[in-house]
Parts: sequence; C-alpha cells; structure tokens
Amino acid sequence: MRKAYGFSLIELMIVIAIMGILISLALPAYNNHFKRSKFTQVVLSSNALQRHVEICFYTKHTLNECDTFEKVGLRKTDFTAPIYVNDIEITNSSSSLNIKTTASAESSISSSGDTYIMEGTVKSNQLQWQLSSNSSCISEGTC
Repeated sequence: MRKAYGFSLIELMIVIAIMGILISLALPAYNNHFKRSKFTQVVLSSNALQRHVEICFYTKHTLNECDTFEKVGLRKTDFTAPIYVNDIEITNSSSSLNIKTTASAESSISSSGDTYIMEGTVKSNQLQWQLSSNSSCISEGTC
C-alpha cells in the first residue's frame, strides 16, 4: 500500500471552518479598536481648543470673554477641518464653559456621531476641565 501525503478534504474543511469562526469573532473587535483610534482626533481637536480657552481665561480673567471662537481668536473651521470631526461648539452657562465635539460617523461606533464634552469650571481662580457625563462616547467606549 502506498503512504498518503497531504490532507484529506474533510481535514481542510475543518481547518477553514475554524479559521472562519476565529475571524468572525476577531473582526468586530478590530473594527471597534480602529474607530477608537480615529476618535483620538476628536479628543485632540477638543484639547487644542481647551488650551486656547485657557490662555484666554488667564489673560482676561473671566470665562465670559472666552466663550466664542472669535473671542478666543480662532475660527471654527480650523477645528472641523479634520475628516473625523463633524462639529465643535463652545457654550457658556452660568457656572461652566462646555466644549462639545461631535465625531463623524466614520470615527463613531453609533451612526449619529459620538460626542465628547469637556466642562471647564473655575475654582480658586483656576480653570479646571473634566469629561462630562453627558458625553455619548463614554457609553460607546470610544473615549
């Protein structure tokens, strides 16, 4: 009798099925990591605007003088130019200043675009930033 070299058809089909299962499990996790890496551009745009607001605040000593792009000396288009940032807004309430950055659908897990909201509050003449609990990127896991 002749000795068989190679694999049988059933062995090859089993290997292909196992590889298919492993790929189907790994692909969604890879896509989420890929979108999270794109979301860093949203965070960086927000951080750049935060630094400009801080400079304005420490120069003028009030948040009311730093609550628009014009007052800070910038243009909104400077921050929405990256392809992963849809919109960025500055809003001023009585006690805090919010910077809300909305991601594009390409860098978001949700189709509507994840939001990244930073709240700036003044405590002891210092501007302190914290991530708002209203940010949708927290529940989506992108920030």
